[in-house]
Amino acid sequence: MILTSTRMQRASLLLLRVTTGFLLVWGGLNSVVKGNAPFGLGRNLHLSETMGTLLGYSVGAMQVAIGALCVIGLWRRVVLPVQAIIHGFTAISVWWAIVDPYRWYISGVDRIVFNSHVFYPTSITFAACVVLIALRPQDRWATDTLVSSHSRSGRHMKRDRANRV
Repeated sequence: MILTSTRMQRASLLLLRVTTGFLLVWGGLNSVVKGNAPFGLGRNLHLSETMGTLLGYSVGAMQVAIGALCVIGLWRRVVLPVQAIIHGFTAISVWWAIVDPYRWYISGVDRIVFNSHVFYPTSITFAACVVLIALRPQDRWATDTLVSSHSRSGRHMKRDRANRV
């Protein structure tokens, strides 16, 4: 099997879409279950416990919805940029862990984030979101593409039958 085949490209886009979408689903579920504000918002906004919990529930539910829509491939024209914004905001909130993941050059930054190089992949996730936006027309296995191509073929069949009569 050739890795550059059309089927392999479609499978790769499906894998990117599903994994980046599930990252949002899992992060959103974590916010809903724990009732915590997302990491970047919780660090930068000084909220009361009630407001933090309310923000955690609402942002978590939104992340679950956006992630689920991304996974199944519906409304990608809107969902993929929103997903990229969410993942981009996450990457920006841990920028120092991306620029210097092992703390060799930057000092004086929050040790909670900085002691972990596991935040570096947020830049990779954001890049994957940008690729999904750029290659959206080639993602032929997304639900919205399958539905639109099915409805188009149905219209052609009806038109052909009408022309035969």
